[in-house]
Amino acid sequence: MTTTSANRGEWSELYAIGYLITRGGGYGADEFTKLDPSIFYKVLQIVDNPSGQSETIYKLHEREVEVFQNGVAVIRIAKEEIAIKVTSFFEDLMVHAQAHAFSLTSGEELMQLIHKDKMSASSSLTADLHLILEDIETKTETPLKGFSIKSEIGSPATIFNASRSTNLTYKISGKGNPKPFEKINAVKANIETLVDNGFTLEFEKFDNPTFEKSLKNIDSNLPQYLAEVLLAYTHSTTTNMKKICEIAFPKSKKDSELKIQKIKKFLSAASMGLKAATEWSGYPEDFGGMLLVKKDGDVLFYYLYNMKKFEEYLFNHLRFETPLATRHGFGQVYKEGKDFYLKLNLQIRY
Repeated sequence: MTTTSANRGEWSELYAIGYLITRGGGYGADEFTKLDPSIFYKVLQIVDNPSGQSETIYKLHEREVEVFQNGVAVIRIAKEEIAIKVTSFFEDLMVHAQAHAFSLTSGEELMQLIHKDKMSASSSLTADLHLILEDIETKTETPLKGFSIKSEIGSPATIFNASRSTNLTYKISGKGNPKPFEKINAVKANIETLVDNGFTLEFEKFDNPTFEKSLKNIDSNLPQYLAEVLLAYTHSTTTNMKKICEIAFPKSKKDSELKIQKIKKFLSAASMGLKAATEWSGYPEDFGGMLLVKKDGDVLFYYLYNMKKFEEYLFNHLRFETPLATRHGFGQVYKEGKDFYLKLNLQIRY
């Protein structure tokens, strides 16, 4: 057997497939990532298409799963046999929860058993896998829906990665000229120094016009709202998304709740594939939601029907992070014409 090395997220994707096969689906989750016993999503088919080309389909029956590869039935496997492998695989995965890339014999055995040839989905794909569910109301098959998979196992994942395309430009206003910063990567401390010296930052633009256009496709005012939240983060001692939004948009101010709702829409779009350098016109047509792999072994659904809970989950669990300023070209005072400017960078993670 070829040795497969993968990270925690990739192994979690394999576990999610094994879990759904053996359990026949999963429960919904509330905004606090707790299992909601009133909602169970029955899975009828799992479509695994990691390369974006060839695909493996798992058709779930009461006691067996039928495996198709490129439209051809290759094997029927008892769910009980798969469940044994899934249990031992999860136990091994938790042992390596703090490692980076690693191999797992039990994981490779599970892959071999269910005829899964490739570990993770292509980075060009929005969804990690696709599902056909049984509609809760009508008991009929739903259309094929794509789901991303997030894992609580190991270190928190990044939901919106930093790059030069995620830089925002702010104009520096105040009396006199701001001095260059001595510590290049001490972004928050440098902003505090500016403020202490009587300067303020006023949002000017997103450096990448494609990113700004994508945000406006969600809401015309979203670029301004996001810029205000990012600036509030630089002035704050917390990184928590919810707390920072409440600082930027306090309840005492008119329209604060509306602005926060637009930020939540951005977070859900980012979790579904919005990237700074690629134009975003809305959720993919096959958008289904997210599967959350819990540390206790459950795999929970944030599905289209409980989108509000999904957005609340993101709002409660995401945080800002400041990447390396020198790498992404932000955090320093510079002059254009008679005016001074400074760039800030947007990065968000669990």
